[in-house]
Amino acid sequence: MLKMVVYQYLKGRQSPGAWGEEAKLNQAMQWLGRGSTPSRRTWYDFRDRAAKFIEQVHGQIIQRALKEGLLDPTTGVQDGTAIAACASRHRLVNRPTLEKRRAQLEVVIRGQGDEEIPQWTPPTTRGQQELAKRMQQAAEILAERIEKNGRKPCDKRKHPDKIQVSLSDPPAPLGRDKLKVFRPLYTVQYVVAPGSLLIMGYGCEPSASDAGTLAPMIDKTQQVVGGRLKTILADAAYCSIVDLQQCEERHVELLAPVQANAFTAAKQKAKPNPQIPREQFVWDASENCYHCPQGQRLKYVDRTRKRRHSDQTLWESRYRCDPALCRACPLAARCLRPDSASRTIKRLEGQELLDAQRRKMADPEVQARYRIRGETVELTYAECKGNRHLARFHGRGPNRARTETGLMVVAQNLLRLDRLERNRASPAKTTT
Repeated sequence: MLKMVVYQYLKGRQSPGAWGEEAKLNQAMQWLGRGSTPSRRTWYDFRDRAAKFIEQVHGQIIQRALKEGLLDPTTGVQDGTAIAACASRHRLVNRPTLEKRRAQLEVVIRGQGDEEIPQWTPPTTRGQQELAKRMQQAAEILAERIEKNGRKPCDKRKHPDKIQVSLSDPPAPLGRDKLKVFRPLYTVQYVVAPGSLLIMGYGCEPSASDAGTLAPMIDKTQQVVGGRLKTILADAAYCSIVDLQQCEERHVELLAPVQANAFTAAKQKAKPNPQIPREQFVWDASENCYHCPQGQRLKYVDRTRKRRHSDQTLWESRYRCDPALCRACPLAARCLRPDSASRTIKRLEGQELLDAQRRKMADPEVQARYRIRGETVELTYAECKGNRHLARFHGRGPNRARTETGLMVVAQNLLRLDRLERNRASPAKTTT
């Protein structure tokens, strides 16, 4: 059945229901299955059982490529993409709506009351009980999201009633996909080898962004390739102080540009009076202060804890110049904001890692090494979405989403490994 499923994935069909129809009508499927035509229920059960062995199959493919010398595991390219969850984007509920529906469903299950049964209620007792379980799970997840929202700064905090959850797939976070559509989704991560385009590591997590996925993906890839990964290439979303610290702990070199702050250079230039950027202030570690372009000192004021991804926190220190010196400075019109009497600079714990990374990425040799990033993982995702039509998962929940991702990776790697073996056997016929 795994052969039949891989064939269906290569044809762009990820639905177990479609596999059952193809097994009855497609001669290639009948040949792969030796004449067997499993029922629709069997295909769905197989999809769930595949979660137990799909990572092992993926590891066997990578080990075969390593044994045959077709894979260089020392360098990997990581990137993520959003895949729509098996849930409607039009049926999201907030806390008041969820509490109201839970009360209505409880009345329906108990058979009490003479009110008309809502249309969203399943007609069978089993369906109603399953919906009650999903509502319980949704209530717990919604409470976590509201509590997480309450820890955000006031200017970034939403009203609790505006935080929503999907009843079809409660763990799926809400975010915007590549088409800017707000919907429940999962984030798929690939670590691809540049030379062979084989996917060395993969992941699928209930997250709407790539933050916090670098270190877990490095660990998963190292398990598959036996700890031989030395360099990882990624975009700016994977280059934070926490990411750089985690790469240092794992002795893996990270090639990724430093992510700009909220005001990019283009936005700064568009301002009528652009402020002097922080990069023009010189950091003095020995005196724990900054020096402005006019040579004045910005002294240490205080520090606070800033939350970062993976539930980690970093100290953020503030440095401020004497207001009297700032007002008398000839650059005050460019350096100060209209509502500020002195210039303040903030510095995160481990800022020296970002500064060193910024200098390293400006090296022409490093830039030449980094150019291969867009040629590898982007091409792999283009094949996944364009040729294999993976635009939406067909199973609900993180476990089924991971299983479907693993099946797609196995299909892609098997096709790529076959091409590599054929090219090596007949180098004269190689056209790519």
